[in-house]
Amino acid sequence: MTNKAELRKVYREKRLLLDKTEREQLDSKMFDQLVDLEWNRCNYLHVFLSLSKYNEPDTSRFIGWIQEHYPNIHLVLSKTDMDNGTMINYLWNEETIMVQNQWGLLEPVGGDMINEELIDSVLVPLLVADKRGNRIGYGKGFYDRFLARCRGDVRSIGLSYFDLVEQIVDTGEFDFPLKYCVTPDRIYRF
Repeated sequence: MTNKAELRKVYREKRLLLDKTEREQLDSKMFDQLVDLEWNRCNYLHVFLSLSKYNEPDTSRFIGWIQEHYPNIHLVLSKTDMDNGTMINYLWNEETIMVQNQWGLLEPVGGDMINEELIDSVLVPLLVADKRGNRIGYGKGFYDRFLARCRGDVRSIGLSYFDLVEQIVDTGEFDFPLKYCVTPDRIYRF
């Protein structure tokens, strides 16, 4: 059992130590897991664009697969609102204008806003999760606040290069647990 600060430090370092070849192999295995999930009933899928400088799992291949195999699924991206600590959701299509934010993340500039209640599934970035579905992200709480505003049956899908830890001991009332965690070797359901 370990607390968030310790786990965040350890798993951030572990992820940064992965070389390009290791990441590509892990990404390929995670892609195989992701496509095994049920996507037929999804209308709105919230995705994140991976930050390679943080060695995040690469979502680009999966996003391309969704666009090819499920063209009726609407892809949603968020723009970070630093003033109130929230994420504003926009429909993502070929007309979406993107700019880089202060962390180097590409975000939409305007477009069609999407209410959280419409979103069926969310790909969630994280460093590591535990066996109860609690996750550790970067510590700002953006995804916890966002998921709390989504409908109750939203399918939150964490992406992690690493297996689950036993327990994150200092979870709080505002931490929003995952429904799934996809790792290179399996899909965990909570």
